[in-house]
Amino acid sequence: MDESKKSQKPQIIPLPNGPYYYFTRFEPKHIDGITNSRGEGLSNIPGVALCRCGGSENKPFCDGTHGKRHFNDRKETDGHFDKRVNYVGEKITIHDNRGICSHVGFCTDSLPSVFKLGEEPWIDPNGADVEEIIETIKKCPSGALSYSLDEIEYRDQDREPMITVSENGPYFIAGDIEVVGHEPRAEEVSTEHCTLCRCGSSKNKPFCDGTHWHIGFKDEKN
Repeated sequence: MDESKKSQKPQIIPLPNGPYYYFTRFEPKHIDGITNSRGEGLSNIPGVALCRCGGSENKPFCDGTHGKRHFNDRKETDGHFDKRVNYVGEKITIHDNRGICSHVGFCTDSLPSVFKLGEEPWIDPNGADVEEIIETIKKCPSGALSYSLDEIEYRDQDREPMITVSENGPYFIAGDIEVVGHEPRAEEVSTEHCTLCRCGSSKNKPFCDGTHWHIGFKDEKN
């Protein structure tokens, strides 16, 4: 096996107007029950197709509904919110990028004294102990939040690659899984974790922008 393939990180490939293909291994495997015209066995790289149109009856897996729905993966946002704002406190600086937030609400639910829904400024870096703030920021699945201590920024975490199908929401991607073939997000954003749309209606495809909440996306199976 090619040594470069051994070290290759897991990949998610958003197919044009179709599902996400998720690959964790890159060594071709023999496929039983199929040959070419010469009777030779065939091999392929195993992967799984994950629904991103929101309509599959077999969520989170694709069942071809994207074709019936004429699903379009066009990115509609102009990216003007895709910028970072720094909230400087006495002991910690909180960095926030509203343009990539998935609006899952872990921050406002967990620590409302710091992350203040409906207020401006919406972040108070002095509103809780530093340890509480750090633990809350670590829950952010999209990478919108990070923090700095003593001018050193902390964005990423040391985690094994994992896709989590969130409850009635996006795919939580963690552990440095590469999302292939999309426009790069803003600079100074985590590459270790992000959230991918699975309701089919995000304006920031393939990334989640919270639209699942507004349209009432449901997935009773997951």
